[in-house]
Amino acid sequence: MDVAHVLDDGGGRELAYVAMSRARQASHVYVTASDLSNASQRLAWSWDDERRQQWVSHQASAAEHLEALRAERRQLAATIPPRVTEQLAQLRAQQAALERDLTDLKTGTGRWAETSVRAGYEDLQRARGFHDQNLRRAQNPRQGILARRRNRQSLDTSAAVLAEADNIWRQLTQPRADHLAREQSRLAGQASELEAVQQARARFIATHPELIDRINQLNRAVDAQQASERHRPSVRGVPERHIYPRSAAAVHGSSQPAPPAGPEI
Repeated sequence: MDVAHVLDDGGGRELAYVAMSRARQASHVYVTASDLSNASQRLAWSWDDERRQQWVSHQASAAEHLEALRAERRQLAATIPPRVTEQLAQLRAQQAALERDLTDLKTGTGRWAETSVRAGYEDLQRARGFHDQNLRRAQNPRQGILARRRNRQSLDTSAAVLAEADNIWRQLTQPRADHLAREQSRLAGQASELEAVQQARARFIATHPELIDRINQLNRAVDAQQASERHRPSVRGVPERHIYPRSAAAVHGSSQPAPPAGPEI
């Protein structure tokens, strides 16, 4: 920061050093006093008092209190059936992907597009088309005797080709379809287990509102304690000798910053 504005509330010279040594240009101290002379005396008294040991003790006590809050929260949370929302969502996504995979297998698309499954599907579709064409010709009532005989022979041939293509198609797809079906069954079982856990959690929470209230209280207490610790200045490495601010302008009633010099020790 460029300019520091500090309210002296009896924190001692350690707090003054931490608060005012961060300013790059000027530091201003505000003291509750009747006049400038009284303000100077109060600062001299306040900054002559070393409170490092009190801060260390307070920080240790605060850390112990924070850990106690966290320990109680962990203990209470352990009694609640676990949250499985994310696991269930992931499982549902796997089931949807498996269903799409099975649909693609039936048409040789998706991840099957560049495999023998796609080639077998195309052969089957060509055989069906050829057989349907011969079937329509054989059923034409206007054809002659020779044409009818020829079309029936073509129909028998295309039926054999279709049967062979269908057999190859089943050999290609059935093992894969069976594997996907087993995976579907496995995922369905896991989903049932997770749903049971989710329902048990919901019932537990509904029947133990006092426990949930206490955990929420602990959450707020932990957050408040952590916020307090983040704003608490550190006293590590504070010199033992007297420390003076970069600027005493606020004490002497001047609005002009003192020359930019580092802390005098």
